[in-house]
Amino acid sequence: MVDVRSTFRRLAPAEIEDYLRRDQPYDCAASVKSDALGIVLFERIESDDPSALVGLPLIRLTDMLRAAGVAVLAAGMPSRG
Repeated sequence: MVDVRSTFRRLAPAEIEDYLRRDQPYDCAASVKSDALGIVLFERIESDDPSALVGLPLIRLTDMLRAAGVAVLAAGMPSRG
């Protein structure tokens, strides 16, 4: 588990409507895409693993895999491309 503390900015209703119209984040938790335009909604995001805010905490996962003896950068590991 990874703790994430987020603080939203105070926004006028019109700003929220503009965000919803432009980013259309309806398929996301809390209707916020923090990896897109939604980042402007935040005043602060605090975490040892910022990827935990949008889903799987990748830094923590890497720590766990390495602790289990998985060489995540070894040849033969799947990669994008």
